[in-house]
Amino acid sequence: MENLRTNLDWALYYRSIGWSPFPLAKGGKIAIVEWKKYQTEIASEEQIREWWREWPEANIGIATGKISNFIALDLDAKHKRTSGEFKLPVTVCAKTGGGGEHLLLKYFGENIPSSNGQLYGPGVDLKADGGYIVVAPSLHESGKHYEWTLGPDQEEIAEAPDWLKEAIAKHTKKEAKLWQKGAEGVPEGQRNATAISVAGKLLSSLPPELKETTGWAGLVACNEQNDKPLPEEELREVWESAKKYDLGDNATSGGKKTPAEVLLDIVESKENVVLFHDEQKEGHISLKISDHLEIIALKNRSKTIRRWLTKEFWSVYKRAIKADAVSEAIAVLEGRACFDGPLFELHNRLAWHNGYLWYDLANDKWQAIRINGAGWEVVNEPPILFHRYTHSQSQVIPPAEGGDIRLLFKYINVTNPDQQLLLLIFLISCFVPGFPHPFLVIFGPQGSAKSTLSKLLRLIVDPSLIEVASMPERKVELVQALAHHTFLFFDNVSYISEAVSDILCKAVTGSGFVKRELYSDDDDIIYRLKRCVGINGINLVSTRPDLLDRSLLLELDRIEDAQRRSDAEILANFEKDLPLILGGIFNALSRTFQFRPTIKLTESPRMADFALWGSAIAQAIGATQEEFISAYQDNIGKQTETILNENIVAMTLILFMEKRSWQKWEGTATQLLEKLTEQAKNDNERLVYDQHWPKIPQTLSRSLNTLKVTLLDADISINVSKGTKRKITIERISSKKVEPMPKPVIDNALREDDTDDRDDKI
Repeated sequence: MENLRTNLDWALYYRSIGWSPFPLAKGGKIAIVEWKKYQTEIASEEQIREWWREWPEANIGIATGKISNFIALDLDAKHKRTSGEFKLPVTVCAKTGGGGEHLLLKYFGENIPSSNGQLYGPGVDLKADGGYIVVAPSLHESGKHYEWTLGPDQEEIAEAPDWLKEAIAKHTKKEAKLWQKGAEGVPEGQRNATAISVAGKLLSSLPPELKETTGWAGLVACNEQNDKPLPEEELREVWESAKKYDLGDNATSGGKKTPAEVLLDIVESKENVVLFHDEQKEGHISLKISDHLEIIALKNRSKTIRRWLTKEFWSVYKRAIKADAVSEAIAVLEGRACFDGPLFELHNRLAWHNGYLWYDLANDKWQAIRINGAGWEVVNEPPILFHRYTHSQSQVIPPAEGGDIRLLFKYINVTNPDQQLLLLIFLISCFVPGFPHPFLVIFGPQGSAKSTLSKLLRLIVDPSLIEVASMPERKVELVQALAHHTFLFFDNVSYISEAVSDILCKAVTGSGFVKRELYSDDDDIIYRLKRCVGINGINLVSTRPDLLDRSLLLELDRIEDAQRRSDAEILANFEKDLPLILGGIFNALSRTFQFRPTIKLTESPRMADFALWGSAIAQAIGATQEEFISAYQDNIGKQTETILNENIVAMTLILFMEKRSWQKWEGTATQLLEKLTEQAKNDNERLVYDQHWPKIPQTLSRSLNTLKVTLLDADISINVSKGTKRKITIERISSKKVEPMPKPVIDNALREDDTDDRDDKI
């Protein structure tokens, strides 16, 4: 055996000593050829060479029973069954890749059926007619090889002891009892059980082309021998039921396995299989397909796992499998994943892991980019980190060297240097998960290429079949849309309700949302969100202070007709530059990780985490921390200015304090609403009839609470006392005179209804 170097050499050796070899899947136990015929004939040397030319690393199976003139006791290490339990003569024996044992004994008699755990309990299988064993030097899924402890070149195969022959004979007689009686006819009370036994015997012994014809005819003939035959309809039910549990040629051993069990065997034969669950306690499987690892959700509703299992069954057995069997297999895999498998938190597109930032390319090879301060690289088999949604599109692979993020400005309508700097920093920051990012608001007149900019940013960060989305009409749809995207843009938004504004605030800052999985059960789906989100529209629609406070405003000018290009032209050229743009981003990220530990802020502006990361990114792309902070502070100033000019209550309150030259006003919410309503009527009577004007004191109180921080920038403080009779105190806190604001022109499309709690008004 020392001269046997390849699996082909071993297979030819086994043939030379009279055994019947055939190929099994690499690292598994599943036959990759139709092996039924090799139970009765040994493959030619030419056939064996052809098999192992096609599959040089295929494992080796040997058909047991009469064809190879031996039977085998298969002892399973998982059940702690060993040869020491049995009084056996010295014989050829092997250690399996799973730590068990194979003990070979001479074949005796005729028709010795294989059995699984039926002779001496679990963990002791008999491999005889209709079965096979895996032999050295085959590779087990554990990574260990099968090996002979006493090989066929060292020892003769011993005779089976009498006790084993008796046990086999008793088992065979018991199994044959019912179906043998079927040919003679049985009384009424035994008809159904006998029909089941006869059907099983016919199905397991006949070739596929004769099962439905000869098999059914045989069952009918046996039934006619009964004292009172079963009705044909009832007999047909027995036959169809037996067919569900028959694999005929496809049986992987002498014991009959259901199609679902065979599917499970196929899964276990695959390389690098990991069953696990995520943070939602949802089952998943990671396995090698072709030359890469994939992660598939284990749900009956998942088309991917159902298609894959169906395809694998066909690949091995060249016959279809019923949907019920696939469902059974998925249920078992899901249960094992959820209760026995490890926990892996899954991410969408971006993740931190072991000190590296990982970016999922979402391509067919399941590659990812790994980034740290030393650089970045493409990884062919990343750790278990990502799940994917059907809308996800693959990202291009950037060149190993070079890259220029500023190529982006060839395609977008942003010319102001401060806005360019903020946009680049925001874009790069979107590749860094785990902290609150600003809410990007792009606005400008028609023809300012807002949608084009939104689509290009989306293509860079999180390419998807959904380039830009429409704002969902229902709260639950909005939450789900945010959960399924890393970076999502809402296009041409004209109005944001209070409920939607609240969800968007939570989504960018970080929050959890719960919904029922199905209306018929109590299971919850929990979404934990911290997303990069943007909107575009003709007008600045995010006028609510809490959302504006988290925003980055980008105002675009209309593009002159002579400079306008079609979307098709822009996208075609952009795709050519995208690898370089992406390479520039990954290079900048690597440098950012070097600068980030050194960044300190003298003051913490709003969205302080973004200010810290933004300062590091600024240095990584050749700007300074001061330039970024200055541009960011100017942008924050625009937020305040927008709130004070667009919010009805804020405008009226400032005019109320200014026109009376009051330093301080005190009173209840009811009194203040009366005063402000009077002021509004004097300035612009349309205000009080606007749907967004507070109609009751409670609504006014809520509005003031959201405006408190912003009004401080207008030198107005608001305090509300505690207790049952709350008093509102409004006070000028600076001698600086606030310039009177012009009377507003009302645009109902821009206002928010503080009294409208509906979440479907978007």
